[in-house]
Amino acid sequence: MTRKFHLLTAAAMIAIAQPAAAQGNEKVKVATTFLGLWDTSQPSLCAERGEFAKAGLDVEVTSTRGGSENVQAVVAGGMDIGYSPGINSVLAAAGQGAPIKIISSEFRGQNDSFFYVKADSPIKSMDDLAGKSIAYSRPGGASEAILLALKADRNIDLNLVTGGGMDATYTMAMTGQIDVGYAVPPTMLKEAEEGKIRVIFSGDDVESQRGMTQRLIIASDDFLSNRREVATKFLEVLDQCIDWAYANPEESLAYYAKLNKVDPAIAKKGMEFYKRETLAFGPIQEQEKGIAQAVAGGFIKEKPSEEALKDLVQILYTTPAK
Repeated sequence: MTRKFHLLTAAAMIAIAQPAAAQGNEKVKVATTFLGLWDTSQPSLCAERGEFAKAGLDVEVTSTRGGSENVQAVVAGGMDIGYSPGINSVLAAAGQGAPIKIISSEFRGQNDSFFYVKADSPIKSMDDLAGKSIAYSRPGGASEAILLALKADRNIDLNLVTGGGMDATYTMAMTGQIDVGYAVPPTMLKEAEEGKIRVIFSGDDVESQRGMTQRLIIASDDFLSNRREVATKFLEVLDQCIDWAYANPEESLAYYAKLNKVDPAIAKKGMEFYKRETLAFGPIQEQEKGIAQAVAGGFIKEKPSEEALKDLVQILYTTPAK
């Protein structure tokens, strides 16, 4: 049976305040997953710096809580672009006829997702995970994809639990409701430094996940049909902003630290999880493997036809080779 994804309510999303845009700029509404990750913060940082406005774009960024919620924000018609939903949630929604298109990869690999236990947990490594309860964010998100791949790669039984937000997951892990929690930087890095938790493994420790495009950028059919050039411009300007963020780490990290309310030293440790090349826009890397895993995980019944894939995947922009 394939997974079902439901429309979210407006209250489930958090709007992020943006600087006033110049009158007449093209409005673009962007839903990003878990605003606060280094990669998902880039649209807000770019808007904060005024780079979108300079290019004639009025970009409004809204935060959602995971892959399926991000996709449904676009499906529901309120958002033009979904930034960083997991490939499973996108394929599942498209398989159910959702009016969306994949316009770019967003993040390759899974290095920024990590899984942890309480400091006094008897779990010492991935070899101790059989039969344990492990949290992930939302169905179709990157953290669930890691755990499904881990189960398949190692042929071990895991009890997967929807943890929701990272704060709630941390409470569940520390009170013994689950054995293993999940997080993405910079969340929980302070707790790890203080010795409250121990990191057991990260997404890239699951070998089959390292080279794949795990998170995507999608657009609504309506937005792409009527304002394709605007969508392309959004990607191009954002890509240049990401270049700037890596070239000017002191300034970009100040924003990152402020956004997450963490010490700059913790923000710097968070940024270290993200190499520039993993944020490259363009074609889906190892697309066939991603589709096969979506089938194996029950997100879609079967591989889409070549015609359906050609219609679904419409890459608008590729990061230039450096």
